[in-house]
Amino acid sequence: MLSLRLLSFLVYLLSWAGVALGAVWSVLPTRQTAPVHHHLLGTLLQLAGVLVITLGLPDGPLRPSRAELMLALVLAPAGAGLYLATVAAGRRGGLVTSGPFALVRHPMYLAFLLLLGATAALAAAGWRTAPAVALYLAGSELRLAHEESALAGAAYAAYRARTRWRYLPGLR
Repeated sequence: MLSLRLLSFLVYLLSWAGVALGAVWSVLPTRQTAPVHHHLLGTLLQLAGVLVITLGLPDGPLRPSRAELMLALVLAPAGAGLYLATVAAGRRGGLVTSGPFALVRHPMYLAFLLLLGATAALAAAGWRTAPAVALYLAGSELRLAHEESALAGAAYAAYRARTRWRYLPGLR
């Protein structure tokens, strides 16, 4: 029987494999082309969040607690599942308002936040989790402000009025 430790790491790795497959799927040709929105500083801040956790890893094997293992076991597949659902909905093209986009306007940011949480749990990041999440959220806010300004229009304004949360329930 698999130990909780092995199961958690296996599910985490399989979740990232699902994200990798979703990333490939997202760039396969579709009938519609989606606009690409980048904000370099926002992206760098999001990456810095991961680096705060990974650069502080100790030498030797990771030693997450039982609670951290269980948290990763929930967060990793939830993040990967949300990512894949977002890619699937986004392949329809145009302004997508169904699927995960009916709950939050930018579900991919939530998906990666969940995966960041799983990474922090498995890395037993402790106090490093707070600055990692703060950097990720700051980067996400910069990117979202840029993306939402590019999406300005009547259809997006109506969608925004219906779907009040950006990417984190409770955060407008």
